[in-house]
Amino acid sequence: MSCFSPKSKQTERSKEIEELIKVDKKRKIFKLLLLGTGDSGKSTFAKQMQILHTKGFTDERIRSHIPIIRINSIDTIKILITACRDWQIEFTPEEQDQAEVIMLAVTLTEPIAHHIALLWKSIAVQKAFMQHHRIQLPGGASTTDYYMENVERFAKEDYVPTTPDMLRVKHKTLGVAEIQFTVNGSEFLMVDVGGQRSERKKWLACFNDVAAVIYLVALNEYDMLMEEDDSTNRMEESIKLFQKLSGSQWLREIPMILFLNKSDIFGKKLETHPLGQCFVDYEEFSRNSTRTTDFEKGCDYIKEQYSAVFNGSRLYSFITCALDTKNCEKVFLAIRDAVMAKVFQTNF
Repeated sequence: MSCFSPKSKQTERSKEIEELIKVDKKRKIFKLLLLGTGDSGKSTFAKQMQILHTKGFTDERIRSHIPIIRINSIDTIKILITACRDWQIEFTPEEQDQAEVIMLAVTLTEPIAHHIALLWKSIAVQKAFMQHHRIQLPGGASTTDYYMENVERFAKEDYVPTTPDMLRVKHKTLGVAEIQFTVNGSEFLMVDVGGQRSERKKWLACFNDVAAVIYLVALNEYDMLMEEDDSTNRMEESIKLFQKLSGSQWLREIPMILFLNKSDIFGKKLETHPLGQCFVDYEEFSRNSTRTTDFEKGCDYIKEQYSAVFNGSRLYSFITCALDTKNCEKVFLAIRDAVMAKVFQTNF
């Protein structure tokens, strides 16, 4: 599902922008600021821009992610084992032995990976995983499933990360990361700033000369708690932060682009965790909606929560999946048009 305008209208807008770019010979580099709470998908989207609009990942960067992926895999299974123990979910004697070996591991060797692969399929670990919203898993549920299904490949001596592997790496952005690229003649500088509370004090330094803010929301976090304090609802924190940013003196006149991200996980999660369990007014909203699916109604509802607190001048919304390269490509073209429209003061 997407929030794009009809195809013909979007094509017409793009052509108009193309003509304006040709006329403007002195265009500058357009700075795009990626903001949002931790684990919303900012870095994944930035990686997609690198894949689509640059030469991709360097060999050095790919190699640097090998230990991160391996540590992510070990950390993930250890969190699940700990959850089993905390919640009194029992292992068989053989599984208990495997769990003990894994908990002592500091590196992902092939034997350790084999133990992880076996324990992942156990009834106990799957019971804990079914309650993943109660624990802090690196990258979330879908990434956990991906790590566990590929853990033995990650442990091989000749392992080299693939593009899907690179997109799923869970690595906190500390400081500021930048990527510069060209799209159809327009130069962009995308700035990715860490979303954890400790990193947000660095945001202000990035607010100068911003062409647009891309604010990412993880749709699937409606029933999850913050990693920092394990008591605050993640989406509530995200909404409050969005309200504050959109009304700030530095960003009030800047186009704000809202990414309702992780739509793939959101759709699956709704099957077992209805929005009505978390939002008291959702059932009434759902009854009055003209949408036909829970996914569409859910996206509309969450979008409305952000729109209601928006204090800026111009808001664009898109439903996204940062792991989907084609989706990111289409969304970015729409972003480019929005940015250029603001620059050239076109009306569409």
